[in-house]
Parts: sequence; C-alpha cells; structure tokens
Amino acid sequence: NSYSKTDHDATFMRVKEDPMQNGQLKPAYNLQIATSGQFITGYQLFQNPTDTRTLQPFIKHLQQHRTLGTTIVADAGYGSESNYRFLEDSLPEHTALIPYGTM
Repeated sequence: NSYSKTDHDATFMRVKEDPMQNGQLKPAYNLQIATSGQFITGYQLFQNPTDTRTLQPFIKHLQQHRTLGTTIVADAGYGSESNYRFLEDSLPEHTALIPYGTM
C-alpha cells in the first residue's frame, strides 16, 4: 500500500541522497548487483527496501542463471539469522563472507 501513483511497481523508500535533509520518502527500487573480477555477472530489481530480504531470492536467481561464484561477499545489511542458515544449509560448498550487524 505504499506504491507510487506514477510507477505502480516502485515502493516508497528513504534514499541516501536527500538534498533537503528532511527524510522524505521517494518512489524507488532496490537494485542488487553481483560482480566477479569487476564484471557484472547478474542483477535483479526488488520492491522491498531492506537488503535482508533480497539475499535469498537473488542467490537463487544467480544459481538459476549459473552465475553464482564460490565466494559470496556482502555487507552487514544482508546479515540475518535466516540468511546465515540459508547459506549454510543450501550452499555448503560456498564461502559466505557476511559480517554480523554488530561487528
């Protein structure tokens, strides 16, 4: 129920560049990009504003297109118990380097 009137697929999010510094919500997408050796190997657009909920579907997308590398590196924004469990259970042969949010 927080969709833009002009772009029905966009979700209202707080974006980092806000010249007015008033925390205004703007219609946006959450773009996820995978790279290897500075080359883009996959991308996907999401409507949810948090990175925590994008990791699992994005990993599955990369697996489906056979572009998932053996090392998965992400920042603490992707760290959650469900994501750590998913990576350990579903991808035991991969190395996941995702710090905890408290690190």
